[in-house]
Amino acid sequence: MDTLSGYRQIIREVLNPYTHLAYANVDVRNLAAFDADTDQYVILSEGWNGQRHHHGCLIHIEIRNGKVWVQRDGTEDGIANELVAAGIPETDIVLGFHEPSVRPHTGFAVA
Repeated sequence: MDTLSGYRQIIREVLNPYTHLAYANVDVRNLAAFDADTDQYVILSEGWNGQRHHHGCLIHIEIRNGKVWVQRDGTEDGIANELVAAGIPETDIVLGFHEPSVRPHTGFAVA
């Protein structure tokens, strides 16, 4: 298996459990939207918090130029740490939600 195919598999395996999260105080579900053709991997949250409708992006990861870009991370522990634990090296993960001047100080790739 080539590197990018391995990354795609790891991303799906790391993100899929987020579709099974149960929230105690809100009626919200998480949905996976994975597009291997464009290498976009998104976990969307949708539901109701009382009388307010909730719809938002919990996690957004993309593979761009051979790197795994974390564009949105709404998790408590950091999805990048889970990706590293699953086998993707820090040198291939970019924290895209940080501005470029901050990235050299994160311990992950800069681009």
